[in-house]
Amino acid sequence: MTMPPFLRAAAGPLKLMLQDRLAVIGLCVLGVIIAMALLAPMIATHDPRQINEIEDGSVLVRGTDTWELSESLGPLALNDADHRGNEALIVGREGTVWERDGDDWRRVQVPVAADLHAVAFGPQAGALIVGDSSTVLAQVGEGWRVIDPPRPADLRGVAWIDPDSALIVGAGEEIWRLDVASGDITEIDSPVGRGFALASVARDTDGTLLAVGARGLAVRYDPATGAATLDRLGSSRDLNHIHIAPGGAALVVGERGTLLRRDGPEARWQTDTAPDTRALRAGWIDDGGRAVAVGRNGIAMEWDGDAWQLATTESERHLRALLIEGDRWLALGSDRFVTRLAPPSAEHWFGTDHLGRDLYSQNVHGSRIALLVGFLGATLVVLIGTNVGLIAGYYRGRTEAVLMRTVDVMYGIPFEPFALILVLLFQPSLLIVILAVSLLTWRTVARLIRSQVLSLRERPFVKAARVAGASDLRIMYLHIFPNVMPLVFLELAIIVGVSIIAEATLSFLGLGPPHSISWGGILHDARLSGAWRTAWWWNLPPGIFIMVTVLSVFFVSRSLEVVANPRLRARQ
Repeated sequence: MTMPPFLRAAAGPLKLMLQDRLAVIGLCVLGVIIAMALLAPMIATHDPRQINEIEDGSVLVRGTDTWELSESLGPLALNDADHRGNEALIVGREGTVWERDGDDWRRVQVPVAADLHAVAFGPQAGALIVGDSSTVLAQVGEGWRVIDPPRPADLRGVAWIDPDSALIVGAGEEIWRLDVASGDITEIDSPVGRGFALASVARDTDGTLLAVGARGLAVRYDPATGAATLDRLGSSRDLNHIHIAPGGAALVVGERGTLLRRDGPEARWQTDTAPDTRALRAGWIDDGGRAVAVGRNGIAMEWDGDAWQLATTESERHLRALLIEGDRWLALGSDRFVTRLAPPSAEHWFGTDHLGRDLYSQNVHGSRIALLVGFLGATLVVLIGTNVGLIAGYYRGRTEAVLMRTVDVMYGIPFEPFALILVLLFQPSLLIVILAVSLLTWRTVARLIRSQVLSLRERPFVKAARVAGASDLRIMYLHIFPNVMPLVFLELAIIVGVSIIAEATLSFLGLGPPHSISWGGILHDARLSGAWRTAWWWNLPPGIFIMVTVLSVFFVSRSLEVVANPRLRARQ
C-alpha cells in the first residue's frame, strides 16, 4: 500500500524527532498534560470552585496564652459536656457519647443514633442525655435506658430539678418534667405557646429553672407550683446557652455576640459589650469572677473582671460546648467548618487554599487555560509573523521598510505595561490575554521568516515561476511558504512555551481572566492571601506544572530545530 505524500513528507522529520530522547520525553509529558486538560472534569476529585467543609469532634485546650488544638474525638461534631467529680461525659451527633477513662476518652455505645444535644449529671448519681427524635436517655449503672416520650420532639436542653426529677426543653417550645425513676413525662404549658425554640436550661439558686431560646425568650419554671412564667433578660436575639454557678452568678450567650451576665442571685441582668459579633454557642461563669464564651469560627472570649477580651485560638472550627474542671478548660465542637489551608491529605491531594477549595482540582482545570492560551496564542503569533515576514521579504523596498520599522517599534513596547493598558481599555478576559500575547510576540517570527524569504526569493524555482506568469500571491504561498514551513513549525513550538509563560505572568499579576482557573491565577491567589510563604503546597504544584509544560515544549522544539536547519541535520 502506497503511503500518501503528506505522510511520507512527515515521516522523515518525525523519525528525526524520535531519535532525540529529550524530544520523546517532551512529547510524552506534553501528551499527559493535554490528556489532563481534556479529561479535567473526570479526573478532578472536587469542584475547583467549591468551598470544602468537614465535620470533626474538635477539642481545644486552654493553654497559657492560647486555646490549643488537641486530638479530635472522632469525625462527628460534639454538642455538650458535663462533669461530676472525676466523671465526665461528652455528647454529639449521631449518638456520639464519650466517657472519660482516666486521662483519656472512651467511646460509649448508646441504643440510639439520633443527634444528642445536651447532657447533665444528677446531683447524686446517674446522668441524662437528650437529643433529636424525642431522644431521652437515663444512665442505669454502666448502661443507658431509653425513656419513651409523650410525642415527637427535638430536645435541646436538660437540667436536674432534684435527685429524682429533671426538666427538659425542646426546639418546639417543649417543657417536659421527667420523673427519672418511673420514666413518666409531664408536659408543662409554656407561657408563650407559639412554638419558639428553647435551647438551654439551668437550675437557679432558688430551686427554679431558667430556660432560654429564640428571640430572647426566657421561661422560668417553678417546681413548687408546677407553672412556667416569662422572665425578661433584656435581649431580643436568639439565646443559645445558659450557665448558672452554684453561688448565683449566671451567663447567657447567643447570636451576634450576645452576652448577658448576672453577678449574683439578686443582681440584675446586664448586657456586656462583646469584642466580636459572631454567634456564641456556649458560656461558663463561676462565682469568683471568671467567665468564658465560645462560638463560631473558633471564637473564644474571656472575662477579665472589667471587659470581655478576645482570646487567641489555634483553629477556626466552630465551638459548641465547654467542659471546665478547675484550671483545665476544654472547648468542644464542631459544626461543619471550612478546611482552610489544609496540607495535602488523602481527601485533598494538593491541600486546600485559604477559602477551602481543593488545589489538586484547581491545578487540573488550570491546565486548560494554559494550553488554550499556549496553542491558540502561538497559532496567532505564527500566523501574523509569517505573513508579515513573507510580504516584507518578498516585496522588499518601501513595503519591507514600513513593516520592519513596525517590528522595531513593537520591540520597544514592554509586554506587561502593554497588557495592563489592554486590560484598562477593555475588561480582563481570556481574549485580552491571547491578544496581549499575540500582538507583541509575532515580531521575532516576522524577522526570522523575512530573512529566510530574502534568500528563497532569488532561488531559480522562484524565478522560473515568475517567468511562467505566476502571481505574487501564488509564488509566496505555493512556492516560498512550503520551504519555510519547517521554520514556522519550529517557531510555533517555541512560541507555545512563551505563550504559556506569558499567560502565567499576566494571571499572576492579576491581569488574567477573572472567572477562569489557571496556574498563574492560583499563584496570584496565593500571593494575595498572604499565606504563600507558609502554604508550600499552594505554590509548588502550579510552579512545577508551568515548568514541566514549558520544558516539554522546548524539548520538542529542540528536535524541530534539526528538521528546520539542514546543517544540523547534515551533522547527524
